[in-house]
Amino acid sequence: MQLVLPLPECGQGGRVPTRRPYHRSRSLYLTPDETRRLRAALRGIKARLGTWRAVSAAMGGVHARTLAGVACGINRGSPALVLLAARVAATTVERILSPGVVAADRCDRCGRSG
Repeated sequence: MQLVLPLPECGQGGRVPTRRPYHRSRSLYLTPDETRRLRAALRGIKARLGTWRAVSAAMGGVHARTLAGVACGINRGSPALVLLAARVAATTVERILSPGVVAADRCDRCGRSG
């Protein structure tokens, strides 16, 4: 003999709970200026290494199409991509995201020449 139990209705209230929409925090996005600086850094890394495939390998397998999309302005970058770019460029994240270009003949901290 088989015992068949009726299925309960949906919980206590009778309605199915809905999933809340997921929103990333605004602090996890790059600002437009930071995105522009990341694009410049990626183009500089590509100029040094030669191809997007080489940049991809140096960054630990980030897809070459993603890197090219960020560098061309199609995709936005992410803070994780800034960190990987800083590691490949042997510099700091602050250096990549800070405003202004430092001339080669000047001190990067105080701006003094000579």
